[in-house]
Amino acid sequence: MTRRATALQHLKKADPYLHKATLGHHTSLPAQLVAKRTSAELFESLVSTVVSQQLGLAAADAIFTRVKKVCGGRVTPESVLKVQPQTLRKAGLSSAKVKTLKAIVATVQNGELNLLSLKKISEADAAERLIQIWGLGPWSVEMFLMFALGRADVFSPGDLGLARAMETLYELPKNSPRETLIAISQKWSPHRTYASLLLWATRDTRVGRDTRSEARRV
Repeated sequence: MTRRATALQHLKKADPYLHKATLGHHTSLPAQLVAKRTSAELFESLVSTVVSQQLGLAAADAIFTRVKKVCGGRVTPESVLKVQPQTLRKAGLSSAKVKTLKAIVATVQNGELNLLSLKKISEADAAERLIQIWGLGPWSVEMFLMFALGRADVFSPGDLGLARAMETLYELPKNSPRETLIAISQKWSPHRTYASLLLWATRDTRVGRDTRSEARRV
C-alpha cells in the first residue's frame, strides 16, 4: 500500500469530513512523499526555504534564481560563504535573511548540523535542531521538513494558506488561534503532511493559484 493510500485510509476514519470535502484532490496527491537525497540538495532546499519567508512564490523564485547566480550557479555552503553580504542583499535578500544563510553555513561547516542526519530522527527532534539556527522560525522548519525531508507528520499552523483553508472548511472565524488549528490537526497524525497537502489543494482550486505563494505567518 502506498503512503498516500495509508494516509487517506486514516483520514477517512479520523476526519471523515475532511476526507469527503477533499475527494476531488485525492488522486493529485503524491503516492509517496519525496525527500531530497543528498546533503547538497538539502542545503539548497533550506536556502530556498529561507528565501521564501514572507514572500509570494513568484518573488521567491526570482530572488532564489539571482542568489544562485551570484553563488556561481551552485548554492553550497562554500559558495554562499564566498559571496559578500551586500551582494546577497542586491540579489534581493534582506539583511536578516543574509544573516540566516551565514548562520546555516556556519553550523553546517562546523559540524553542528548534519542535514542528512535529520532524515533518521523524529520530526520533533529534527525541528528542534533546526530551530536553534538564527532566523529559522517554525514555518521555515515545517516547510523544510515537509518538502525537503519528506516527513509525513508535519503541520504548519503559521502558514496562512493552511489557516485560511481550515477556516473555510470547518467554518471557523478568520484569524482563528493557532491552538484551534493545532487541536484539529491532532486527529490527522501521523499523516498531517498529507492532510496539509489536501488543504492546500482546496485553497489552490478556490483561488486559482499555489496557496503557498501567500504571505505566511512565521
